Amino acid sequence: MSEYAQVVRAILAIPKFTKEKHDFSVLRSYLDALGQPEQGRRIVHVAGTNGKGSVCRMLCGILQEAGRRCGGFFSPHLVRINERIRVSGVEIPDEELVLGYETVNRIKVQKDLQQLTFFELLFVIALWYFQKADVQDIVLETGLGGRLDATTSISADLFVITEIGMDHEEYLGDTIEKIAGEKAGIITGDSPVVFQTGNGGAVADRVIAAKAEECGCRAVLNCRNAKILHRERTVHGIDFSFENDYDSYDHVFLPTQAVYQTENAVTAVSAARFLFPEQVFSKKEFHQLVQRALGSFSWEGRLQEVMPGVFADGAHNPSAARRLTESLREMYAQGDHTSAQIIFGASGDKDIQDVFRELMAFPWDRIILTSYQGSRAASAEELRRIMEASDVSEVSDVSERIQVSGRSGKRVSGEILVTDSLREALQLAGISVGRGDGSGESEQEERSKVLTLITGSLYLVGELRSLLR
Repeated sequence: MSEYAQVVRAILAIPKFTKEKHDFSVLRSYLDALGQPEQGRRIVHVAGTNGKGSVCRMLCGILQEAGRRCGGFFSPHLVRINERIRVSGVEIPDEELVLGYETVNRIKVQKDLQQLTFFELLFVIALWYFQKADVQDIVLETGLGGRLDATTSISADLFVITEIGMDHEEYLGDTIEKIAGEKAGIITGDSPVVFQTGNGGAVADRVIAAKAEECGCRAVLNCRNAKILHRERTVHGIDFSFENDYDSYDHVFLPTQAVYQTENAVTAVSAARFLFPEQVFSKKEFHQLVQRALGSFSWEGRLQEVMPGVFADGAHNPSAARRLTESLREMYAQGDHTSAQIIFGASGDKDIQDVFRELMAFPWDRIILTSYQGSRAASAEELRRIMEASDVSEVSDVSERIQVSGRSGKRVSGEILVTDSLREALQLAGISVGRGDGSGESEQEERSKVLTLITGSLYLVGELRSLLR
């Protein structure tokens, strides 16, 4: 086993979710021993239920387009841990991840420090690497919540909060107000705040605005007030314009069919303007910079077309599922698809029933329930039972076509198919992976007319990526 593989195994063995959080003093001890690697760099801190990863990626793209050397810290990874730590869009090399792990572990032994959690360890390695790579800006994606998240242990020059929705209630609270309070916990100083609470609505807005006022933030911008005009949608992407409280942007192009990404783009662009005031870039120069950066935007697992007609999206909570369904309806209406099928797998600790209810607002011709490889995954049979218990007839006429599988939990025909193997789920959907399927161009073109969505979990999307590789 290689040294890299041993390090990855050691990191993955550390628990990912714990209700008990370290005091930030533990983290600060490690960072102090590393010479406070965050110092002297501009830091943007992003939290939210949905969209924070996309906003972070967009912000990194804008900074890079402006000629800045940018470090990005993301969560979760889909296939390799390296995806979480990037400089100018490039993942941390294997040998640097190993060296970073060894460096942090050496500090732990020398100073007899408490063991860091999974996320804390990667966060410290990221800051160590950003210092070594001499980045100018750091964009941090919060792991969970905000108030107690490791990323909040350092000061930020700009706070950004994306859509607020119900998720991780066992850690963050069972109301929008409580969850918004946890997300707003990243606001720890008087730096500007930009937010787009989406479905969190006025309740979340009030919580964030109150926290910003409490901290005396120099500027507060609510992007939910922005006016967005979708000018044109094609299979290549979305041409849109928008206007916020300070500026207007015309004909911005995003190479994605995910309508929800336009709201994320508004948030990212509005936040980036605080990083580049007019004395750095004129309005015209900044608009051109934004058009170039967003025109090359891509982010894995966000309504990503992984092969013709096959899309992957990591939507795993009701709010994200609702946004995804809205985009699917527009895609289907404007495309030449003849039918639609969904492959769904989810974590057992998610609100699967409400996610189902949102996704079933789309009239699927075939539903394939499956599972990803992981201890948190719900089995395909468990998903079938949840679906049976869901009164989908309230939201879609699809229930009239549903044929539920038998006790074996598996069928090879009918409207609902059940299998715990993603590879087999893909085969049931008529998709071959791992090697050529021998079909001709005409057959592949015909198959691409079937809109196929693979969704329910980023872990499922990660497994899909591994299979496609």
